Amino acid sequence: MFCRQLSETEIAVFTASADETARLGTIIGERAYLGLTVLMYGGLGAGKTLLTKNIGAALGYKRIKSPTFIIVAEHNGGRLPLVHADLYRLPNYSEVDSLDLEQYIDQRDVLIIEWAERWENPPIEDYISIHFNIPEADAESREMILASHGEKAKGLLKQIKDEIIAGQVI
Repeated sequence: MFCRQLSETEIAVFTASADETARLGTIIGERAYLGLTVLMYGGLGAGKTLLTKNIGAALGYKRIKSPTFIIVAEHNGGRLPLVHADLYRLPNYSEVDSLDLEQYIDQRDVLIIEWAERWENPPIEDYISIHFNIPEADAESREMILASHGEKAKGLLKQIKDEIIAGQVI
């Protein structure tokens, strides 16, 4: 895994395997804080659920499954409470609004939303967004653009970047 700084608030992370993508999830989970929101964007099979499972594992949860059919799953008993939403099955923005996801945007849990592109204009001031890309030449590798929005998220992005750089072999 390696990363490249794109701007003060964006990094590109490149992983060569599912194990490296999982490791990124662990890095994020180990540094997660109450009130962290992570919005994930990308197609089917991009790695959103794999990343989420490893964020959850780093928070102390053994069984994180994609809540595709129940839409929102709440997990308690780990280092921090985790709310995991999967918006894939929602056909339009009005159905996302009816979920009242705003209730989770506070200082009481970590909120991860897969298929965030289905939530038009989320009312979040401080969060990390992750855009997944799968290079055509290699189905195992991923390019993820991580962007911070807000001061706390900016600090987290710096920690993620520093950890990845510390582990890079040059």
